[in-house]
Amino acid sequence: MIRLNAKDFPSLTFSPDDPVLAMVLDQESQRFVVGVQAAYIEPSIELIGVRVELCAWSNLTLMAEVENQGHATVDQLPSELSDICEFEMQPNGSIRVAGFLRQAYGWCEMTFQNPKMAVEYCHENS
Repeated sequence: MIRLNAKDFPSLTFSPDDPVLAMVLDQESQRFVVGVQAAYIEPSIELIGVRVELCAWSNLTLMAEVENQGHATVDQLPSELSDICEFEMQPNGSIRVAGFLRQAYGWCEMTFQNPKMAVEYCHENS
């Protein structure tokens, strides 16, 4: 795996057309790992076989569509992500990841406060 330089993190984007292959959210050990078919840096560089890890966050907020309640704060996600539609690194140090859930067929948002981040990939197409 090739490690992405941290200077490229702010330009990292995902397409809902590239599915999430695997996901682990372990709140107790403060570890979120997601494997995605592809991601992009700048408009023209595609990274293939991407693994994103966020850990050691100071706070985590989970929002999900809950039956009969609409969009609500939850303690745990009902299922893993099927895709990443939105990925935002915010000026206050938080990272927001949002997309559709695989089995629950709803929308979820995860906001990590001040996480450590690592991104690895297999190869790039430019």
